[in-house]
Amino acid sequence: MTDYFDEKLVTFKQALITFNEALLESPTQLERDGTIQRFEYCFDLSWKTAKRYLERKGLIDLNSPRSVFAAAYAEKIIDDEQLWSTIILKRNASVHTYNQQLADALYAELPIYYEAMQKLLQQFEDQA
Repeated sequence: MTDYFDEKLVTFKQALITFNEALLESPTQLERDGTIQRFEYCFDLSWKTAKRYLERKGLIDLNSPRSVFAAAYAEKIIDDEQLWSTIILKRNASVHTYNQQLADALYAELPIYYEAMQKLLQQFEDQA
């Protein structure tokens, strides 16, 4: 029987594939905005998948991305807590505020965030 972590892991992996496909060198404004949206849902899947993984390890009551990534760092699932803090801030800014300069700056950083998410996925797959 598949548990909730396994389901999240499959969904997270599929979402990362679409995120990677959207990372273009010279996107149109529409492509840029779509890629940012893919970043947002991949971020949501990353912390929710990490939460399920940590619950498997007996860590419960982790109800926010910040608490999940702090626990993931303590458990050595991620190795750069500061990067994940930045990802949280960027995701929150992109969801709650929209302006052209913010979108352009965020898009330029997305490959770094994609790599962090891909590394997290690899950790899960290595330990699953």
